[in-house]
Amino acid sequence: MSSSGRARVERLLELSRALLGEQRQALSERWHATTGLSPEGVAWALDHCLERAPSAAEIAALVATVPSARRAHVILPAQVFVAAQRALALALASAPQVFVRPSRRDPVLAQALAARGQGLFECVAELSVQPGDHVWAYGADLTLSALRAQLPAGAVLHAHGSGFGVAVVELTQAARLTDAARAIAEDVLCFDQRGCLSPRLVLALGQESQAHSFADTLAAALVEAGRRVPRGALSADERAEESWYRQCLACFAPILDSGHGSVSVRALELSLAASQGLAALLLPPAGRHLQIVPVERLDPALRGLERWLTSVGCATPELEARARALLPRARVVPLGRMQSPAFDGPVDLRADPGGELI
Repeated sequence: MSSSGRARVERLLELSRALLGEQRQALSERWHATTGLSPEGVAWALDHCLERAPSAAEIAALVATVPSARRAHVILPAQVFVAAQRALALALASAPQVFVRPSRRDPVLAQALAARGQGLFECVAELSVQPGDHVWAYGADLTLSALRAQLPAGAVLHAHGSGFGVAVVELTQAARLTDAARAIAEDVLCFDQRGCLSPRLVLALGQESQAHSFADTLAAALVEAGRRVPRGALSADERAEESWYRQCLACFAPILDSGHGSVSVRALELSLAASQGLAALLLPPAGRHLQIVPVERLDPALRGLERWLTSVGCATPELEARARALLPRARVVPLGRMQSPAFDGPVDLRADPGGELI
């Protein structure tokens, strides 16, 4: 990739720093309204998840992940309000002309950056994709399937669809479990668990009796995290999903309240359940809900979930090494860093870096 791509990415980062330096309070009030996050939740995400000064090596790696194009387009999601920055960086690294369709629910960051960018990219209501253009799209799998049917032949789609994260702990290392629980709680509180990097399951190597003890520790950590960063408002659909989840889960496992969320322990053959689809997993919804799944062996559990996993947070370097060897296309990071991966490319590594030719 030419140096101009890198210059455009660096310009975007300069705009982000200036924007948050001058307009943070006003923008935060808008984000509180558009995202439903608490004011503390907005502040947490800005402080921990919006890149301001990535290393030169990270920027070089990000630029190297994208193919060159004449024009690029970005279709932005609403679940993670800072996600626009990395999505824009990928498109700007690729092409000198970039068109962005912000989320109707939360266009704040894209519009604010465009207003300051003096032509760096353009926000549009509808995209006009031509053959040869590259499209970075984020959303549910069904939405992306519909998009494929709409794109012209010869366009290249970089699709980032449904996914979730898992945390991995070793229950025999009792001295580390309190710290692990606190780190998991930080990964969960960010965006109130709406992002694709958010952990929904905790794979716990050990016995079920040990998992129940860890559930108490994790619930306490989530309560404490909720005091510092309260959960925000859920939409009507999210409240309905939360209610349905609690009712269904009560048929299989006790539920521990953890402030506004919950923690449960559910013995589950993950490889078998995963083969039957996500519905068989009874995956926790957004809103700070976690299931602890005791497992005897890590390998089959991770491999059973592989196609959905965007991020794996690990309690120890040894677990990181094992997860990285098993899942080369997932973000593998220490616990507490699941929501702030290196600025070296897409957060979701499952897609082909070259994109999908339509």
